[in-house]
Amino acid sequence: MGRWGWRLFESDQDLDVVLNLTEDLEIDTDSWEYSLSAMVHQTDMLAPADARALYSTTEYANSLANVTIPYIRQKFDTDNLGERLFAASRAKESDMNDFMQQSKYRTIILGALMMRAGARINAADLQHLRDLVPQINCNSRRPLFEDHGFRTPGKAQFLAALDHYQPGIARSFQEPTCFKCGKIEAEIGHKPLQCKKCNVATYCSKNCQRDQWREHRVSCVPLEQRFLLNV
Repeated sequence: MGRWGWRLFESDQDLDVVLNLTEDLEIDTDSWEYSLSAMVHQTDMLAPADARALYSTTEYANSLANVTIPYIRQKFDTDNLGERLFAASRAKESDMNDFMQQSKYRTIILGALMMRAGARINAADLQHLRDLVPQINCNSRRPLFEDHGFRTPGKAQFLAALDHYQPGIARSFQEPTCFKCGKIEAEIGHKPLQCKKCNVATYCSKNCQRDQWREHRVSCVPLEQRFLLNV
C-alpha cells in the first residue's frame, strides 16, 4: 500500500491507475520511449532497497528532470493529446455503476500526471478538476477493506498543485509538502518541518501541524513500528 496513500502516488492504488490509464482510455503509448509511470516512483519502506538507492542519486534526478519529464510533456502537448485524454476520461465519469468513483479518481490522477509533466491544461479541464475534488472519497488513513480516493494530505497536495499550476513548469509530487495545506518548499519559503515522532509527515508551520494533529495522530507511528504493524 505504500505510505498508506498519505500523498499522491504513495499508494499501490495510485500507481495502478497510472499503469492502466492510457489502456483504459484507449490511447496507444506502446511506442513511447518513456511511460507515464516513469514520472512517479514509490520511495517508501515497501520499495526495494536498490530502487530507493537509485531514486536518491543525482544521475536519476537529472535524467528525470531533463529527459523523462520534457519527453512526456511534449507527448501530452502534441496533437492535443492531453485534451483528448481528459475528454476520454470525463466521458467515462457518467458510468452509473461506478460506485467507488474510480472513473472520477482516474481523471484526478490524469490531472496530477499532467501537472507533473508541466503539460498544458485548458481552463475548462482545470475547473473540472477542482469540481471533482469534493466528490472524491477522502480518508485520514487506509481503510480496512476497499481503498479508493484521497488521503487528506494528498487532497491538500493536489489542490495546492492546482493553485500554483503553470504550463511548462513540472510539479513534483515526491517533494515534501505540508500535510495540511499541500504547499512545497518554494511556496513556503523554507523546507517543511518534519514530525519528530514519525519522521514522515511534514508541515509548513507549527500552526498547520497543530491544526492537523487530531487527524495525523492515528498514523503518527515511529518507523520501527510501521515496519511491524504496517498501519
